[in-house]
Amino acid sequence: MEVLGPLRVRGPGGDDLTPDGGLQRRLLALLVLRRGRVVSVDAAIEALWPTRRPQDPVGALQNHVSRLRQGLPPGLVASVGDGYRLDPSAVELDADRVAALLRDGIRGDGTADEAALAELDDALERWRGPAFPELDDVEDGRAEAVRLGELRVRAREAQAEARLARGEAPGLVSELAALVDEEPLRERPRSLLMTALAAEGRRVEALRVYDDFRRQLGEEVGIEPSPVLAAQHAELLAGGAEATAASGERPGGTRPHGDRPGEVATVAPGAGWAPRGRLPVPPTSLVGRDALVEEVAALVGEHRLVSLVGPGGVGKTRLLLEVGHRLRAARSDRPVVLCELAAADEASAVDVVAAALGIDARPGVPMGERVAGVVGAAEIVVLADNCEHVLEPIAAFVDHLLANCSGVVVVATSRERLRVPGERVSAVPMLPVGDDGSVAVDLFLERALSVVPDFEPDPEERACVAEIVRRLDGLPLAIELAAARLFTHDVRAVAAGLDHRFSLLSSGHRGASRHASLGAAVSWSFGVLDPPLQELFAALSAFAGPFAVTDAAAVCGVDDLTADLALAQLTERSLVMRVPGGRFVLLETLRAFGAEQLAATGRTDLVRERHARHLVPWAEAVDRRLPEPGRSAIAELDAAVPELRAALGWLVDHGEVELAGRLVAALLDYGFLRLRPDVLAWAELVNAADPDDRSPLAPLAWAAAAYAAWMAGDLGETGRRSSRALAAAERSGGVVPAEVASICGSHALFEGRLDDAIGWYRQAVETATATDDPAERQFIAATEVMVLGYAGDATTAERAETLLAEVGDAATPYAAYAWYCAGEAVLALDPARARARLACALELAEQTGASFVTGVAGASKVSIDARLGDPVAAAADYRRLIDHWRRAGMWSTQWTMLRAIAGLLARLGRHHDAAVLTGAVRSTAEGHRIFGEDAVALDELGVRLRDALGAPAYEAALAEGAALDGDAAAEHALRAL
Repeated sequence: MEVLGPLRVRGPGGDDLTPDGGLQRRLLALLVLRRGRVVSVDAAIEALWPTRRPQDPVGALQNHVSRLRQGLPPGLVASVGDGYRLDPSAVELDADRVAALLRDGIRGDGTADEAALAELDDALERWRGPAFPELDDVEDGRAEAVRLGELRVRAREAQAEARLARGEAPGLVSELAALVDEEPLRERPRSLLMTALAAEGRRVEALRVYDDFRRQLGEEVGIEPSPVLAAQHAELLAGGAEATAASGERPGGTRPHGDRPGEVATVAPGAGWAPRGRLPVPPTSLVGRDALVEEVAALVGEHRLVSLVGPGGVGKTRLLLEVGHRLRAARSDRPVVLCELAAADEASAVDVVAAALGIDARPGVPMGERVAGVVGAAEIVVLADNCEHVLEPIAAFVDHLLANCSGVVVVATSRERLRVPGERVSAVPMLPVGDDGSVAVDLFLERALSVVPDFEPDPEERACVAEIVRRLDGLPLAIELAAARLFTHDVRAVAAGLDHRFSLLSSGHRGASRHASLGAAVSWSFGVLDPPLQELFAALSAFAGPFAVTDAAAVCGVDDLTADLALAQLTERSLVMRVPGGRFVLLETLRAFGAEQLAATGRTDLVRERHARHLVPWAEAVDRRLPEPGRSAIAELDAAVPELRAALGWLVDHGEVELAGRLVAALLDYGFLRLRPDVLAWAELVNAADPDDRSPLAPLAWAAAAYAAWMAGDLGETGRRSSRALAAAERSGGVVPAEVASICGSHALFEGRLDDAIGWYRQAVETATATDDPAERQFIAATEVMVLGYAGDATTAERAETLLAEVGDAATPYAAYAWYCAGEAVLALDPARARARLACALELAEQTGASFVTGVAGASKVSIDARLGDPVAAAADYRRLIDHWRRAGMWSTQWTMLRAIAGLLARLGRHHDAAVLTGAVRSTAEGHRIFGEDAVALDELGVRLRDALGAPAYEAALAEGAALDGDAAAEHALRAL
């Protein structure tokens, strides 16, 4: 199969077996991407129909699978459980072959045998564009495309090295110059270009290549070229005819990724991280803005911060989306991420950007520093929309991001400039409104056709339209709202409505005319509603995002039928928009207008109270659905986090401590399984509002806060908070909740007190059984089995089998956790069985969104591979996991994994790096206490490293590691791997 460009399938005889249908190609691309792993039905449906699904998505998927199988060799696509799997042994990928050539066929000195070089030449000739374009809106598809894009650059470098080694410098200069233009901050193409120029006697030009590179690095990154490249430059200055760059040694003393079998490549900061989210596709065309789109796209190529500035309603967001799609089409290897700040406030603005980028909070670390640290040198375009109400925090954040992340470009929309150094401002004008053939008229007519398909205005009506758009000052949103009124009014009635409602347009207040035009348009649409509908519309402004009919009914204080009918009327009037899933949403401008109306009538607090009180039982209901198969409950909570945060804030501010505690308790399992320490840390707000622990929910709030502290790596605080949870529970006189007993057991485990931990877990299991909470009982029982394994209990294997028999074929986040615990329990006794169970846990975690299990099961599985399997493959897995834990801010487990990485580095002969990590692990207060077999293994590792390095070098490396904090230790591990 060929994936170096659009997917292509070749049969054994060379026949083209590529599916004809776009959905079949997309499905096959997903199977190829995850070859050897099961693609669940839910994952396949999400990939094939990310927005609008067919009526029977499962049946439609089965139909496409059947059609796909008809054109492929028998048995290639197999049904496995609740999903499908591509047989990896029956498929050969061109990308894998290129990687093998770079690994085995081309030596580190740039030479290659004729067959390998010819095959590499042929592969580069057939490279038809970005890999996996069929999956450009799927997160791991984009990540794989980026990886293969890097592979292509390495292949071109290897090809040039081999040709230089054979004396084929003539003709290479133009190719290498093009590669330098594509990869301006990469040293190897510069080195090769200098070598090629020198070989042709063009020494001065070769020296200029170095000088240009040094200047660019200084201006953009603030660093100097590597010693190797500097040495090459010095040799050229001394008059040498040829540089040594073709020797196979990389700038900076590293070699290509995978140049030699068993070699571990270096990775830039942020490697493996890929932002979440997809760029929305607007449902309507952009009218009259083509030239502006081209202009802004060109500015983005020259400046790292471009701000689109103009009044509300001028179309900045729509223009931003079009520019984003244009930039993504021009460079598919560079992600473009939309950050919608409309629902943010000054306290949450940077959090919203982080969420769009897929970067979770780390307690105690400013979010701006966290984002910059994760993004690192990655190339990415950030589209920051609606900055005007959060200018101070966003301007400071953008300034910090641009200063620390050389590959980041920001395009922002705002009503005023950000005033950040280097900002290029592009004013977004209103549409021309000169006559009945203007762009503004064209926009009105096009939008009118969407509500009145047979609309064909006569000359008089066209003149009326021209007058409407003129009096609306050419503001696109106002024009669209006016055009939408043709659903129930004719053109003359719309014009008459403007005469009556838009008094500001004729009042002579020109200084505010643009804002007034938009306000008048919305006021008019609002004014034609009857009073009950006006009240309901204003109440909807409490929602930060999409909402369902039942949500609207609760917040507006009406029954479901009334809410349903009202939403239908508001949708017809373009005041509310429908979104996928039978939900509704307000545009930001309309939401702000509704909030103003709410405040004007003194109903803000009443509506926000309804909103908060509605979300507490809603969250509890979703929590009860967490044990159900699939990831729908986790996905619902993911989408609702901004709403839930707002509700918690209101409850805490108004002294509703018990309700706030219920909300935190409802999110405890979600926060743990989804790996959201930021959500678990909400409990700290509740505890601060209840200093005497009077609320009956205080024990659970302290338990959630203890888990947050554990994830942040503060084991001392974990102990204090778990003790506080226990004291609050005992003071109430009732049974200690299972969650409280469980966190007490977990804290004992972290400290190495295994017998105490087992006792607490048994108490928790008994409580969960008595309170009829099967999911909680299974969760805690699984943890108990794992700890029994750590303690060497003879019944562990049998208990693990019983646990898995109880779990059965369930595809839930709790089942994923149970499979992980069952694998961890036999890790020391039966690595093969443990690895199989951990693989099952990983598969279930992917299906259900259990990010915590993805991390811990992945770490345990790769620890087996690091000891017994392919160390290079283990190194690649560890790089991904380091990024996984850093994004989540989960430092306790990160430190445990860094300890295992030290062992892997020793196995790979990287003794100094292993010793540095050992020093970091032994010195940190953020990791789990090292005890039992782990302590023995770490001591034995120290002995081996001392013998390999000698006592003085070993002690120096330990001291170097002791000075590293968590981020620095993770960066050291990434570089070493």
